[in-house]
Parts: sequence; structure tokens; C-alpha cells
Amino acid sequence: MTLPEKAGQQNRPAAEPHVPVSPPAEAVPAVPSSPAVRRYAPVLDLIRILAVLGVVCVHVLADHLEPSSPIVLHMLRSLLSTAVPTFLMISGALNLAPAALRHGSGRFLGRRLRRLLPATVVWTAFYLLVMNVLVPVGPVDWREQASLLVTAETYPHLYFLPLIIGLTLISPVLATYVGDSGRRAWVTGAVCALWALVVIALPFLTEGLLGEAVVPLPLGSMTYFLPYIGYYVLGRAAWAAPVSRRTSMLLLLIAVPALTAATTWAYRSPVTQTPPGQALLPTYLTPTVMLLALALVIAVMALGRGWRASAGMESALRTLGDATFGVFLAHFAILVALRGAGFPEGSPLAVLALIVVVAMLSTGFTLMGKRIPGLRTIL
Repeated sequence: MTLPEKAGQQNRPAAEPHVPVSPPAEAVPAVPSSPAVRRYAPVLDLIRILAVLGVVCVHVLADHLEPSSPIVLHMLRSLLSTAVPTFLMISGALNLAPAALRHGSGRFLGRRLRRLLPATVVWTAFYLLVMNVLVPVGPVDWREQASLLVTAETYPHLYFLPLIIGLTLISPVLATYVGDSGRRAWVTGAVCALWALVVIALPFLTEGLLGEAVVPLPLGSMTYFLPYIGYYVLGRAAWAAPVSRRTSMLLLLIAVPALTAATTWAYRSPVTQTPPGQALLPTYLTPTVMLLALALVIAVMALGRGWRASAGMESALRTLGDATFGVFLAHFAILVALRGAGFPEGSPLAVLALIVVVAMLSTGFTLMGKRIPGLRTIL
């Protein structure tokens, strides 16, 4: 993949002196060249493989994390909070590239929606009907289940499906606006990210300061993607116009540790337990987590974009990278099943073992499922 033009650079023909010449021949219209096919970048697959492992860790550790837990565990949780933003930034880096739409918006959307929509329908139905209805013991409140479906809260991780569908649908518009301009991508992404921070913080700030929460943007299946546009576009910016090696090292050595400490404080502090301080309680759309995720991913993208893997490693990375979507979708069901079977979690080593087993079983299920036509379409 070639480096993009410098921000703001325009391709203008140089001025020529006026010289009388004979009448020109009939002009031949220039044929616009289509964007080149992008070159495989192993670092992007490596990043998303690590990100899905982070998601598995988050969900396993969730039941073991309390305010009184050791500070090391909170520091680990702070770093793991970057996993989902990382997925979104990788998606933006790939989907907003001119090469992604070289065959037109219709083909782009058709290809991606053919994978996303069946997966959304099947996995939502599975978690709703099996995990929420058949597995629990007791009566089922169907009105509550319908409400959870509309608000994209059917299961803790399924919000990601309407989120990524929404971002996919607006990708042609974003890609057309951003184009090859790294500067435009940085500015657009930063504005969207700042807007998201304000919108998500307002309910907590107004509740704490005014006594009544004002919710400017209720999040649901149709709106969940809106606050995440910043991550998506900044992923494209970080890949199209990467920061320098010096800046990358500063981000990794100074910004990431400082922001990890700030996020750890936010997890443990009583200030963040009630409004207005609750606006700082770590989520994917609070200042410390957003800055931490951006600093980490921007630095790793810049440092790793020149890395070229061997043929064998590239094949493994492609296979595992393509499996991350299925692992994300299936791992929660496997985790619940293992816990229902009595998997021990009484020690740090046992919790680590659970993480490894869930990751391995989810990956194995996905890789095997991709060999079966019926399952391939939803993984």
C-alpha cells in the first residue's frame, strides 16, 4: 500500500506560459484510474487477533473485578478496555480506504452486509431464545426481551452488531468525504470523537448538577453507531497518515502508561460512582478510555505498518484474523456453558486457564464452522 499524499496537497498542473500554437487536436478525455488494490498488512490482523483475545479476557474477568480487587487487576482491565475500540479502528482503516470502494458503493455494501445481516439475525435469535429463554430457570418476560432487542442489549456483546452495521452503511459517505486526505480524516475523526464524549457525558453531568438527567442521544439498535464514528474515522486517519516513529514511541512510553493510570483511578475512585463524576467511569466513550485506545492503536499502527510477515505466518494471520468475528460472537455462549459445567475459578491460575480454554474453543468452533456452508455465512 502506498503512502497517501500529504494532507491538503492538491494535484494541480503547473502553470505554462502562453505560446501561440496551431489549433490543438481533439482532446481525449482522461480515464480516471481506479484505486489500487491494497497490499496486505499483517499488523492489522495481528492487532485484531489480540483485540478479540482482549474481549474474551474482559468477559471472563468481569465477575472477578470489584473496587477492592488488586490494583494490578484494575490496570489490566484498563488496558483491556481498548479491545472494542481497536476493532472499530481496524474496521475504519480498511473500510474507508479508497481501494475498499473501487468497485462502487453497491458492491461494497452488498459484500459486507451479506456477512453481517445473517450473522446478526442468527446470533441475536440464538442468544435471545437459547441463552435468555431456555437456559435460565423461571418465567420469561417477553416484553422485557423485546425491549432489550430494540435497545441492542439482548446480550452483553451483541450491541456490536448494529453498531458495525451502522458504520458500514455510512462508510461510502465517509470515504467519499475523507478521500485520500489524511488531514481531513484526522480532523473529521477528532471532531466526531469530541462530540461523542460530550453527548455521552451530558446525562451524568446534568443529573449531578441539575438533578435531572438530560439524554440527548438514547442508544439503541438504530443509533448505537453514532458515537463511535470518531473511532472509525480515526482508524482510517492513523493508517492513511501515520504519526512519526518518535511520536509513536512517546505515545507508548508516556501517554499509554499515564492514561492507564488515569483509567485505573477511574475504576477504583468513589468519585466516579455517582453523577456527575460518573461521567468518568470507564466505558468506551469516556475520556480516559478513548484517549488510551487512540494512543495505543495509533502508535502500534504506525510502528507496524512496514512489517512484512513470512508466507507461513501471513497465512496463519489471515486465517486467525478472519476468524475473529466468529470468536467474538461465539465466545460468550462457550463461557456460559463452561461456567454452567462447573469450571473452577477459585484462583488466578484457574481464571487464566478459563480464558485460554474459552479462546481456544471459540477459535476451534469458528475455524471448523467456516468449513460448513450453513455456518460459514454467520461466522
